Amino acid sequence: MAYTTVLLQTITDIEGEGIDSPQDLNLTYSVSQGCTAGVQYVRAGNTTEGMINITVLKDGKAMRYVPVAAGGAMHVPLAIVDELQPGTEISIVAAAERSGKLILDVGILEVNTS
Repeated sequence: MAYTTVLLQTITDIEGEGIDSPQDLNLTYSVSQGCTAGVQYVRAGNTTEGMINITVLKDGKAMRYVPVAAGGAMHVPLAIVDELQPGTEISIVAAAERSGKLILDVGILEVNTS
């Protein structure tokens, strides 16, 4: 089986509109035909003076929440990796209590099953 690493990465300004008011980060990935995939890890850094909540969406619905403390950074290797079927769309949104910078790296492993 062949493996492909997919990275959704950004360093972006985030507006502090509240922890329950996510903004789209324009980070998307669709599982290719003949493949399955899984989100392996999330790395994030937060320069704001408030918490940021990163949400991984699967076909528009919340799949994982990753809270990042004020002024903090973290690496979360996911212990439970959901198998994503061909055509599944993954997108990333984030909500912040305060404005600042978000540094984000989401690692996805795509497996060719054909």
